[in-house]
Amino acid sequence: MNINPKWGAWATPPKPFAKEDFAETYQTEVLVIGAGISGLSCACSAAESGCKVTVIEKLGSYHGYAASVGVVNSSYMASQGYENDPDELVREWLKRSANRCDERLVHLFAYNCGEAMDWAMEMAGKPEYGGYDVSILQAAYRGESYKEIPCAHVFTKKYKEGDARRLFGVTVLMEPMYQECLKRDTQFLFNTTMLQLIKEDGRVVGAAAQTADGKLIAVYASKGVLVSTGGIEWNDEMCEDLCPVANKTAAKVNAPKGMSVGEGHRAALWAGAAFEDAPFPIMSHPQAYDHPTYCFLFVTPKGKRYMNEDNYLQARSLGIIRTGYQYCWSIFDSDLTEKVKATLPYGGGLYWNEGSNPELSRNQLEAGLRTGNTVQADTPRELAEKMGIDPDAFEETFNNYNAFCEKGHDDEFGKRKEMLIPLDKPPYYGRKIGAATLCVVGGVKVDEQFRALDEHNEPVPGLYVLGNTMAGRYGVDYPFIMPGNSTGSGMTYGYLLGRAFGNPEFKPR
Repeated sequence: MNINPKWGAWATPPKPFAKEDFAETYQTEVLVIGAGISGLSCACSAAESGCKVTVIEKLGSYHGYAASVGVVNSSYMASQGYENDPDELVREWLKRSANRCDERLVHLFAYNCGEAMDWAMEMAGKPEYGGYDVSILQAAYRGESYKEIPCAHVFTKKYKEGDARRLFGVTVLMEPMYQECLKRDTQFLFNTTMLQLIKEDGRVVGAAAQTADGKLIAVYASKGVLVSTGGIEWNDEMCEDLCPVANKTAAKVNAPKGMSVGEGHRAALWAGAAFEDAPFPIMSHPQAYDHPTYCFLFVTPKGKRYMNEDNYLQARSLGIIRTGYQYCWSIFDSDLTEKVKATLPYGGGLYWNEGSNPELSRNQLEAGLRTGNTVQADTPRELAEKMGIDPDAFEETFNNYNAFCEKGHDDEFGKRKEMLIPLDKPPYYGRKIGAATLCVVGGVKVDEQFRALDEHNEPVPGLYVLGNTMAGRYGVDYPFIMPGNSTGSGMTYGYLLGRAFGNPEFKPR
């Protein structure tokens, strides 16, 4: 049985619509539900491959919010001297996912993402789209325990001529994809919400949807239906059943609020598809309060250490969640820039490297002091009082930490001696840090052709699933081996599926 009887009312299948319920009916070859990076990449690739494509999207436009797009290799990376080993990446990915991910899907990403990135960058580089600037994100953990590779492409471009604002992130690639779709007569039905999938004779043949004015429509697709509607993070009931930790963070920050509520998951489930085993993986970063955490001393609201601070981004967020508190505190002193610089040969990464930039770290510090998320004091006891922590407990933790630094061994958590840097230059600072749910990155089981699978691992005819609606990429948690890999894999899989819709003989690497 693909529906667990213990799940809440969200899992209850609705009554199927009858044909006479629809005010309008559309015919297409490929139906894409969801115009994020996965859906739009697939739509563009399929249209380029000669397919008639229709896209349903509940928002008023395509949408993409990721700051970077991570791939293993690309022509641009090669031009900058970067080259990563796909086999090594796959092995590390499997290790970081506790071997609960689908190795076939990871391999598909690792060996085809460069082609997909080159395709997207070549498209965005056409003169009519105004060009762009690109760089490789220079923030990667360099420790021995947690491998991260430089791979995240950061795109920016002018918003429009005469406007000082700049587009940033994946949207720089998506606008050209959208325009290329329009050139090929792709039909976009914006402000239109998919309600359920339509099955005939055991095959998914289309979808029922509702327009902004309440009109019920049906879209039939002869080649296939792709569901790529994002995650479940804004649906608390689904999270409680499938990813409880997503409800335990201090904030949910995926934009826009309330967008990813699992409608694609539910529709696929009702059409006969099955989910991967719960709990679903989560993408969580320490973004609930002030983002930079650095790596020195972390304490709970009780003034106690709770983890080895020498860790990668997602782990720093999960460590806060494990305490049971909505926030903890990151402690540093006034010699922040030099002390962060001293750690970068051994660690680093997002929300850590920023401390090595004097201007950026000063601006972040001043912003935190203004909001009250960062406090400053001349002594540890005074700092504890401003953080609302028992001064005796915090002073003991603070002094113990500095003693570990002095003798070069962390008796509590085994922090590497290279990272044991004392806090000895007042004033001292406490920064409030909290875990945030970015997205839940698990869902419908798929095979290497991205066909949805039922409870017996057999394809559900006509149904395909990508992006944060699909299962198999991660298994446990978002593996921060490469920043932007959720966006990069979504774009890659969409590109591959679009090619396959246009050419059934297409074979990816």
